[in-house]
Amino acid sequence: MINKTSDISFKKYGSVYYDPINLKKHKLLCKQMHTTDKTVSCLFSFTCDVYIELISGLATILIGDSFERDTLETFAVHHNLIINKNTYFNIIPLSDKTICYLITPQDYSLRTEFIEPYIYQPIIPKIKVSEILGYYYVIKSPKYRFHGEAHAYYELTYVDHGSLDTTVDTTTYTLHNYDLMIYGPDQFHTQQITTDTSCSYLTVIFNMSIDDDSLLLNKVISCNNELHNVFKKFIRASSDSTPYAKTLMLCYLQEIIILLLQLSSSLEKNKPVSLGNHAMQHFQEDVLQQILEYMNQTVSEAITIEEICHKFSISRSTLQALFKTHLQDSPKNYLINIKLQKSKELIRENKYTISEIAFTLGFSSIHYFSRIFKKHFGLAPSDYAKKIYRN
Repeated sequence: MINKTSDISFKKYGSVYYDPINLKKHKLLCKQMHTTDKTVSCLFSFTCDVYIELISGLATILIGDSFERDTLETFAVHHNLIINKNTYFNIIPLSDKTICYLITPQDYSLRTEFIEPYIYQPIIPKIKVSEILGYYYVIKSPKYRFHGEAHAYYELTYVDHGSLDTTVDTTTYTLHNYDLMIYGPDQFHTQQITTDTSCSYLTVIFNMSIDDDSLLLNKVISCNNELHNVFKKFIRASSDSTPYAKTLMLCYLQEIIILLLQLSSSLEKNKPVSLGNHAMQHFQEDVLQQILEYMNQTVSEAITIEEICHKFSISRSTLQALFKTHLQDSPKNYLINIKLQKSKELIRENKYTISEIAFTLGFSSIHYFSRIFKKHFGLAPSDYAKKIYRN
């Protein structure tokens, strides 16, 4: 994070002012600086206070009490500056061209120190999902077999329910609930179901610019709750008719790819955790696990958030914070989600009507159940049932 020159941490180097300096009144010299080079290889130090007024463009200032590289700091320039004497600094343009005034007393002395080049690094995307060519949510019956294909794009398969075997470059992998796999361009892959139950999964074919995709390919990745929640947003957006919903799908897919890269990176394993924080985290995770088990055990009952709070002797705000921290979700949304997942299982069993399933899971009405089912999965319960039976 780059601080502003108005921040208190800048005061050791100087201060800001607002009205332009009257040069004649103060008998000061003014030099106009045009800068376009985002690489700084020298620093200036004056034996007197120096005034800097930004005329056009955006800029940061590289500054320090010495010219030692590890002591230098950067600040975004949003005001006119007074730089203390004997302070080392230089202006780095953020825009293509920056113009500023350098104002000094007439009897100044300047010192220039050369440093290892400092290069301004703007925030630019390391990956970019440029287009989605196809996305399909399918339900396949037992013994289904896809004999394989290869194409010039990336392809993501995310298993929502069931088990799916896939062979990539002669290696066979098995995907279970909430597992995913990404096939790279020109990778030949097959898919088949070898169990006695159906499998539902999402397929997304897309184009992506990425420097290194080795962390993504040739592996089965188990999605955490954060990833699972983004997939839900992606699916909801796919059936949304509001403006820019399809553009939002690109954003969600890019977020999924970034989260996968972070999840696959070994750097996260080396992140230090203090003993106190670790103990608190373990306690919170233990309580949360008990709550989740209770929710899953009572999924067919009309339990309320208040009843959960009472059973585990915690306040509603504590419960909300626990879910937000560890699951990036609210208790109510999580409870609805597991009920909806259970409803899909009951529909697959083909033993109950849609109305009976809605009543069994504690939904207030068949209409509310149908509406929220379609919002989550992109199709109504009756259409989901027809799709299963047709397959």
